[in-house]
Amino acid sequence: MSAAERGRQAGRAHQREPQVEGLTIERYAEVMAYRRHFPAARAIEVLLRLGIQPARWDAATRGWGTAMSGALARDEPEILTRFAKALATQERRLREFPPRIESLGEPVAQQGDIDGARASEGERAAERPSYLRDEAASAPWPAPPAEPAPGALRNLHGTAEMSRFVPRPALPFQELEPAREPSKKR
Repeated sequence: MSAAERGRQAGRAHQREPQVEGLTIERYAEVMAYRRHFPAARAIEVLLRLGIQPARWDAATRGWGTAMSGALARDEPEILTRFAKALATQERRLREFPPRIESLGEPVAQQGDIDGARASEGERAAERPSYLRDEAASAPWPAPPAEPAPGALRNLHGTAEMSRFVPRPALPFQELEPAREPSKKR
């Protein structure tokens, strides 16, 4: 039985369970484990082989993320515990018996694809974030901020020097100064 079929069976079994985009918290954790198991470059393929559209996954991630953060704020750990248990169980299964991606099932056609064909390069470029698009490399950098007017800094010259009162914890790579013993007055 493929992972997609197991997911459909689990979905039918948990009809009364709370769901976001048709995914129970356990199914959401299981799919998350599969996505983490396979390389990030194949994340969409993993979703499609599990029968989940990427837009549906994004909505489920937002929904379950909101639900879990709300439960955490209310100090109701049940949903977090269920998620963590399901995720850990599936990740352990994937480590012990690593599947091939083909064993997840046949990929469903991605919404927006025509006859299962990939979107053209131009359409995929439009989906990329602006900083990854080709035209981003040719965009001019913004001009540096102008120097402040000479009179603008005048008001700061009469203020107290407080930098020695600001605590600055040592960073792991810095050596600490040896502690000084307090002076003893006689």
